[in-house]
Amino acid sequence: MKESLDQAQRIARSDPHLQAFDIHITGNELRLAKGGESFARLFQTEKEGYWRMEYFHNREKWEHIDFVGTLEECLEFLSGNPHYLFWEG
Repeated sequence: MKESLDQAQRIARSDPHLQAFDIHITGNELRLAKGGESFARLFQTEKEGYWRMEYFHNREKWEHIDFVGTLEECLEFLSGNPHYLFWEG
């Protein structure tokens, strides 16, 4: 998991939409957060090297994002779909 965290942090640092976010490990998932609040989480799938995602919808509950891909593809998806990166209370 540490290797995946390092990879995700490298990807995020090179992306202007993601570089302001903290990425850390919580249990068996990678979480993206800002200001101490998690807004997206990534889980490894049974298929090695592939991840699924959820986002924190309106600060109320986690919702599944219908997208599975490599770690880089997932982060590119989040970067290209800013409505998953930010929420309104």
